[in-house]
Amino acid sequence: MVRNIVIVLILAVIGVPSWQIGMITLQKKKTGYVLQEQANKIKKYDNEELIKRDLTKELELLGLPTQFKMERPERFKLKISYNYSASASVFGKTYYEVSEIMEKVTEDSTFDSK
Repeated sequence: MVRNIVIVLILAVIGVPSWQIGMITLQKKKTGYVLQEQANKIKKYDNEELIKRDLTKELELLGLPTQFKMERPERFKLKISYNYSASASVFGKTYYEVSEIMEKVTEDSTFDSK
């Protein structure tokens, strides 16, 4: 009985935080990929409203806030800025927090015609 309680506590103290940190890292990478994908769409569609709508939907699917900024430095360039923040806690104690301003710009590719 005591042994089972000790095992559960060890898993709660080690396993849960590791899992939560891993999930935050994966979500952060996924968010970066989504932002880059949407920034690159400007070359195909040249429609800011379409990109805003799609990006809002993607962020909602990830369960993230949908506030972001878009800038058009050039005609087929788009810069998207997003403030990503997340935290992990166990037993009401926050042990890991991350907050980062992600900025993604339309990538130049070798297939672009100028």
